[in-house]
Amino acid sequence: MLFRTWSAHVVLWLALLISWVLLTRHYHPTLLIAVLSTTVLVSASALVVYINKQVLYTQFVRHRSWSRYAISLIVLLAVLDLVAVLSIQGIYDVLWGTDPKRFGFWFNFGSDGFIIALHLIGAVSVEWIIKQLHRSKL
Repeated sequence: MLFRTWSAHVVLWLALLISWVLLTRHYHPTLLIAVLSTTVLVSASALVVYINKQVLYTQFVRHRSWSRYAISLIVLLAVLDLVAVLSIQGIYDVLWGTDPKRFGFWFNFGSDGFIIALHLIGAVSVEWIIKQLHRSKL
């Protein structure tokens, strides 16, 4: 059962990665940069999802520490967003040089943070739907 769950998560994240690469390929100068940049962003999203589920939710929500949970989640998202943006900018600098179409640090920080937050909301929503479906079968 654990392997099936683990492999299902890997397949879902890979499907999301492939979808994002296909959707955003034309925003990147090369396919390699598109794949690497998107991998960084999806990886940051996965980390937020799993750290939220395994650490933050367990520590704060179950003990009803809502404000500490919200602050911790925002800090986690911001830190991983920062790492992702700097990593993506590093990928561009190494493989392409200074990109004249680069939108700027704060734009990338905001837009990538928004995407990571959407992935978190999507993952939490899917988990909730699966739990509801599972309960209705009982």
